[in-house]
Order: sequence, then C-alpha cells, then structure tokens
Amino acid sequence: MSKLRSVNTQFWSDPWVEELSADEKLIYLYFITNEKTNMLGVYELSIRKISFETGIKKETIVKALKGFETINKVKYTKNFIVLLNFAKHQNYNPNMKKSAIDVYNKLPNELKDSNEHIDKLDYVKGFERVLKGLGMVRKVEVETKVETKVEDKNKETKKQVYKSFDHKLKENYSKEAIDNILESIENFNNNKKYKSLLITARNWLKREHGQKSDSKTKGNEHLNMTF
Repeated sequence: MSKLRSVNTQFWSDPWVEELSADEKLIYLYFITNEKTNMLGVYELSIRKISFETGIKKETIVKALKGFETINKVKYTKNFIVLLNFAKHQNYNPNMKKSAIDVYNKLPNELKDSNEHIDKLDYVKGFERVLKGLGMVRKVEVETKVETKVEDKNKETKKQVYKSFDHKLKENYSKEAIDNILESIENFNNNKKYKSLLITARNWLKREHGQKSDSKTKGNEHLNMTF
C-alpha cells in the first residue's frame, strides 16, 4: 500500500542542503520519501536497493552516509537507516505516536539502548522514551532552544535600554519603575513591533509616573506610541 509523504518547500533553501552535492541531495531526499519511510524514520534498507532506486553508485552512497552521520543527520547501522532529525519535523497526533512506538518495539535490540518493550497505554511518555532510546532530536527540544535564545536576547535588550537612559531620567525614575515599564511593553498587544524601545519606554514612564522635570524643561512632550 502506497503512502503519502509531504516535503516542505523550504527543504531546498535549507543552508545545509544547499551545501550538498547533487547526489547527496537526492540520497537524503530519497531517505525521507522512499516507500519504507515510517512514522519513526527508522527502517531497514540495503545499500544495493538505494543504489538501484536512485541510480547512484554504491561507493558514493557509502561516502554520503558517513558524511551524514558525522553531522548527526543520518545513522546507518545493521542495514537500518535512522533519520535522527525526523521527529522534530513531524506534528504527531496520538495515533501517530502509537504507530511510532509499534515501529520501535519491532526494531532489533541492537538499535535501541535497552531491550525494554514500550507500552502504548501512556503513549506520551512512551513516545519520549522511544526518541531517547534512538538518540533522536525531539521537536520540543528545538523549540525550547529557540525560545531560550529569544528570551536571552530580550533580557540583553532590556539591559542595553536601561544603560542608554540618560542620567537625569535615572534620577527621576527608579530601576523598578523602568523594569516594570519594559515588561509591560514586552507584553503589550501580543508583542507588537515598535520602532524604538527606548522612545516608547520614555513615553510610557511619563504616562505612568508623570512628567518629572526640572525648571529647564520647556513645553509638554506629546505621548508617542511608537508601535
């Protein structure tokens, strides 16, 4: 029975893919689309069959596999292909996770970190155990890394903005007041983009805490929501 496999159009613009040779691109694309590909991205496949179906020489395939394994893209052992990043590109529903567990339980023990049989009753934990047992990258791990980078960047931005406030403004507003305003701006309207965090912070501080100026300040500044 044939299966439908979708390939993201961004596959061809992936920086790693762009650096591959024509043969390597075809080999990797074949790994994620051939008829043996399953819910887990782990299946038995001989070099001979790969060569027959792609028309690529065996020695070229072996060389490509070694290169893929070096950068943790594909592992080839005991005639089994293990697509190490397969899971992170999938949106698994409960039935798909259960199917992946079935695939795992049928694999040779040599491919797994233990002879443990994974129960589908608690398929969420079971699926996590499957990915760990094969050394595969989870989608949540990738998302967490991205979120952490964004969070770190936001923290650094806050530090830079606080440092950039002139001496007079620091005297008029406490660090706590400034931090609270920055937090409010960050959460405002689902993080809608603003032109200048510094200008927006200045205006919000004046709106929340009033204009605290000395006699040298002339006129009134207009509230500018620079989003």
